[in-house]
Amino acid sequence: MDIEILCNTDDEALFANIEANSGRDLPWVAELPAHDGHAVLVGGGPSLAEHLPSIRKRHELGQVIFALNGAAQFLMGHGIRPNYQVILDARPSNVSLIGNANAYLIASQCDPSVFDALANRFAVRVWHPAMEDIEKHLPEYNGEFAMIGGGTTVGLSAMCLAYTLGYRKLHLFGYDSSHRQAIGHAYAQPQNVTEPICKVTTGGKVFTASLTMARQAELFPEVANNLIDRGCIITVDADGLIMEVLRQMRKNPALSEADKYEAMWSHDAYRLWSPGEHAADTFVNLTGITNKERVIDFGCGTGRGGDRIAQLVGCEVVQLDFAPNCRDVGIELPFFVADLAKPLVVQGDIGYCTDVMEHIPTHQVDDVIRNIMGCVKTCFFQICLLPDHMGALIGHSLHLSVYPVDWWRQKLCAYDISFESSDGENAIFIVHQRT
Repeated sequence: MDIEILCNTDDEALFANIEANSGRDLPWVAELPAHDGHAVLVGGGPSLAEHLPSIRKRHELGQVIFALNGAAQFLMGHGIRPNYQVILDARPSNVSLIGNANAYLIASQCDPSVFDALANRFAVRVWHPAMEDIEKHLPEYNGEFAMIGGGTTVGLSAMCLAYTLGYRKLHLFGYDSSHRQAIGHAYAQPQNVTEPICKVTTGGKVFTASLTMARQAELFPEVANNLIDRGCIITVDADGLIMEVLRQMRKNPALSEADKYEAMWSHDAYRLWSPGEHAADTFVNLTGITNKERVIDFGCGTGRGGDRIAQLVGCEVVQLDFAPNCRDVGIELPFFVADLAKPLVVQGDIGYCTDVMEHIPTHQVDDVIRNIMGCVKTCFFQICLLPDHMGALIGHSLHLSVYPVDWWRQKLCAYDISFESSDGENAIFIVHQRT
């Protein structure tokens, strides 16, 4: 499939909603440490009614129910009060989906009428979808907050939201992502009856789905593999398109991090753009490096970045990377295969680390920073702030730590930061060992 879904609300209205809702006196969702809790994510697919006994059992065991959109009302109608209701859609009509829950997780892009309808509810939290330029529309906020990935649907976003709240055991119900006998939900949902419908073929089977649900199924492997890479266990009790996608995923099991990047570097398309090569001049100009200093190129990729630095300055450059097949033919700088999450034995004067940190699993970020700074006195970090797209070549997400500039600054605060800049897509930090 190659489906592009446009939001059902234009950008101007979305950003107006974000500005209005972010100014309310409500807490914003922030990242919590991992814990042993179970998140039960309940979508509204036609199979939902069949799995109510399992959901009820999990609820009785104290597992936490995240009801998506109208699933909250459906669950309450069957005697199950959700712990959370999650809403993402920005249309004003979504106010009719509000159900009884212990707490509410409402996206900042939702129509203000949804927040107005919840004004007398005590436990309402705002969460921000990871969308381009959103930070330009957020007010100053005294506290940490997270950007929630997942893309276009509440189902995928809720998976990322549960992860952000510390859950590593995710149980999905009603994630059919397709129709059953022309019925798209386990309950009536008038908001969706006019959505365009398409036929989707996968695994030799044909499914009927809205374009939005087809796109969700297309993105599901990337989101699921990304969360699995970050330590999640995901179970799915559903029917239809998503289950067939899962069957196809099982035929292509998850790769180790090392295997993932060896597979990526086997694709010529992954070599076309070298962030290190394009940042080399900026590195030289900002650091004032001389030919007497030794550069360690951490996560060198194609090697063209370190090679450019060596040509510009005439200094010694040593390159490290996870994948032995990463460098372009003809790069002759000293090279070592190394896992940055493990102690490193090289030593140098200044580090060069471009578009590497966002690839590191979040739980290893602190280790990688510590290991890099144990090798050099100063390091230039360029960090991408956006999700990747190239991982689709192998069905795995590559950017495992997609966070705003403030998050990265906090991670680097154990060191002196002499320079910082960001254009919304990339952040640059120059950090030094404290003396």
